[in-house]
Amino acid sequence: MTFTMVATDFDDTLVPIGGKLSERNRAALERVRSQGVTVVIVSGRTSHGLRAQLERNGVDPQGLYLIGYNGAMACQAWDEEPLFSHKLDLELARRAARAASAFEVALMIPEGRYVYTNWPDHFSVVFEATSNDAEVVPLDSLAELPVEPHKMLIGGEPDVLIAAQQALDAQFGAEAEVVISASFLMEFTAKGVHKGEALTGLCRALGVPLEQVVVIGDNHNDAYMFGIGGCSVAVGNAVPDLLALADRVTRSSAEDGVAVVLDELFS
Repeated sequence: MTFTMVATDFDDTLVPIGGKLSERNRAALERVRSQGVTVVIVSGRTSHGLRAQLERNGVDPQGLYLIGYNGAMACQAWDEEPLFSHKLDLELARRAARAASAFEVALMIPEGRYVYTNWPDHFSVVFEATSNDAEVVPLDSLAELPVEPHKMLIGGEPDVLIAAQQALDAQFGAEAEVVISASFLMEFTAKGVHKGEALTGLCRALGVPLEQVVVIGDNHNDAYMFGIGGCSVAVGNAVPDLLALADRVTRSSAEDGVAVVLDELFS
């Protein structure tokens, strides 16, 4: 099989969460790009946050594509020109926010350079703002939100977040995608808006056959991409549900798992 696109998650896949891109992973990405392979970073982060991470890690954005907001937007990395975008209905977000408030969680609307939140000093909000070079904007209510959101992000301790995810999915599963993306973060997007849908749309826009795509991920929100491409790869630190879906398992994100599998597939 000839692969012409690599679509990889960022946090805990390409880079250990909160960490830096290793020299081996950087070299592997540059090598496959030099061979004409299209590389796509697929993440829950905003496009602004992904650009900030590329700059921090010295990655040339030219020719690179970004899928951000957990699939709600796709853009060209070099100029952040959107290819498509799917917004979250604000009234739905408000209803979900009221339901989520029954749990000890932080509610966030990350949009561009800002993170709008009801809990500015919560650890998940601090992480979201700091790692994405974003400014925290406190809100008493989403009724004050000055933008139309792409998604709502919910942060909390792992056990609390699991309970909240189950409750929100039971209540809003027919209207929205409710999925955990990190041990302390949960994504809330419009129904049908997820990484798999976005990757399919990007491939259609670029004329890339899905069977020529290698997908790499670690968490529940990456499961939407698994099975739609020609090869689905889980890093060794992936959640058990994703490991069960993978065509192959590589080393963990801390052990340069992305580089290992790229070396195997693009020798």
